[in-house]
Amino acid sequence: MAIVTVRPDAVSTGASNFTVTGAANAAAATNDDSDATYVRKSSAVSGTQTLSLTFGTTTIAADERVRRVRLRARVETDNANGKMDLMLGTRVSGQTYYFTGYAVRGAVGVSVPVDVTGAWFSASPDGAAWDQTRIDALRGQYIEYKDSSDIGYVYELYIDVDVASQPTLNVTAPTGTITSSATPEVQWTYTDPDAADPQGFYQIKVFTSAQYGAGGFDPATSDATWTSGIVGSSELGAAIAEPLLSGTYRAYVRVAKAINGEPFWSDWDYEQFTLSLTPPPTVTVDAAWSATEGKATLTLTGDAAGGSYTSQYFQVQRSDDSGVTWALLRDGDDIAVSGSYTATVTDYEAPRGLTVRYRARSIGVSGEERIPSAWSTAIPQVLVTNDGTWWLKAVADPTLNVGSLIATGELTRRIEEPNTVFRVLGRSLPIVVAGLIGGVDGQLRLTALNDTQWDAIEDVLSHQGTLLVQDPLGRQNYIRIVTRSWVERYAAGRIVRDITADYVQVSP
Repeated sequence: MAIVTVRPDAVSTGASNFTVTGAANAAAATNDDSDATYVRKSSAVSGTQTLSLTFGTTTIAADERVRRVRLRARVETDNANGKMDLMLGTRVSGQTYYFTGYAVRGAVGVSVPVDVTGAWFSASPDGAAWDQTRIDALRGQYIEYKDSSDIGYVYELYIDVDVASQPTLNVTAPTGTITSSATPEVQWTYTDPDAADPQGFYQIKVFTSAQYGAGGFDPATSDATWTSGIVGSSELGAAIAEPLLSGTYRAYVRVAKAINGEPFWSDWDYEQFTLSLTPPPTVTVDAAWSATEGKATLTLTGDAAGGSYTSQYFQVQRSDDSGVTWALLRDGDDIAVSGSYTATVTDYEAPRGLTVRYRARSIGVSGEERIPSAWSTAIPQVLVTNDGTWWLKAVADPTLNVGSLIATGELTRRIEEPNTVFRVLGRSLPIVVAGLIGGVDGQLRLTALNDTQWDAIEDVLSHQGTLLVQDPLGRQNYIRIVTRSWVERYAAGRIVRDITADYVQVSP
C-alpha cells in the first residue's frame, strides 16, 4: 500500500469572498504546512460562501490501481457555533462532483489548529472508479456557513490517494518430463508489493506446443487446451482437470487481488513441461440416426488397456459446428466398458436439421491416475433429420420422449419478474417488492388427436424434471413445466385435447 498526498495548486472559484493571511493566495496558504498562513471567510461577507481549489496530481502507472481517496485538513473554529464543510471532489466532462469530506461542527481546536481526517472513498463522486482522469482533476472545497466571530480557519488541505500495486507470481510446477500423471498440479508463488493484499483469484490456461508456438499467440486470448476459468481462491495450486495426451505444454497462470471488489490481475507467467505417457488403445465410433425415435445410437469399440492399467472407461463428445468445438454428451464422461471392450451410447439431444459429428476416447485407470488415449480420428457424421413436428424429450428419462406432436401455436416467450405486494400498517399505499428476473418464461400449446397420443403426452408433461423441446424449425429449448391444463372436445368421432403448459426456461 502506497499513499500519495497531493496539495492545492490554484484557486478555482470564490477567492473574492475569502481572506488570505500570510500567503499570496488561498492555494499557497493551504499547502505550505505553516500555521502562520490560513484562509477564512471575509467577515464583511454574509451568509454561506464557498471556496474551491484545484489540486496537484500523481501519475497512476500501468501496474497500479487507485484503491481509495480521502480529504484531510488542518482547521480551527473558536466557539460552539462554528460550522464548515470540507468537500472532496473531481471534475469530469465539465462537471464537478463532490463528497462531504469532513463536516466541522462546534468548537474545534480553539486557538490551536487541529488535524481532521475524512472518510476513504473507493469510488469517485460521480460514481465511477477512480482513474487517472479523475485524479488529475481533484478538487477541494471549503464551505463556510457562519458570520463574524463564528467564522472558521483553514490552515492546510490534503488529498490522500491510496495506490495499489499489481501483484506478481512465479509458476513453479509442473516442470520437466512427467511420466506418471495426465493431470499434473500447477503450482505458483504469490507476491504482493503492498504486503497487505492476499490473493483473491487465479486463472490457469494450458497450451500445447502448437498453440503457444502459433503466430500472434497471447495467453489472454488464444485458444487453450484446458482452462480453469476465473476461480475465486487463495490457493497456490490446482490440478489440471482435463487429462492431457503425451506432448509438450505450457501452463500459464495469472493471479489477482481484489481492489474495491474487482480483480486486479498480475501479468501471465508460465512453466513448460512434457508428458511422456503410455496411453490405452484408441476407440472407434459407429453412429446411426433413428428419425422415429429421435435419437442417435453410438457404438464404441476399444481394446484391452494392458500395461499397468487396472480398468478403463470411455468418453464421447459431439460437435454441432463441423468439428470446431466439442462437448461431452450428457452422461458421456464415464461410460462403462463391457468385457468385449465395447459400449453403446444414445444421444437424444442432437439439434435437428444439422450434420453432427461424434468422437470418443478411452481413459485408462492406474491407481489414482487417469491416462487418456487420443480422440478417435475416424469421426462419423450423422444427419439429424427434421420431420417437421414437435418433440418433447425428458432429459433424465428418455423413455418418456414423445414426438410427431402438433402445436396449435408457436412457443411463446416472455420475461417474468415476480412481485410481492404488501401493505405496511399506517401506510396508505402498498409496497411492491420485485424479485430477480429469472430468465425466459413462456407457454407451449399442443393438441393430442387421440387417446394414444394423449397418454404419451400426459406422461412427459407430468415429468418434474428438465424437458428438451424441439420445434419444426430446428430450434430447441430446455424448460421446466410449472403449470399444465387441457380442454377436451369431440371431433370426428374421437376426443381431442388442447393442452396448455406454462414453463420456465432452464439451463441444459
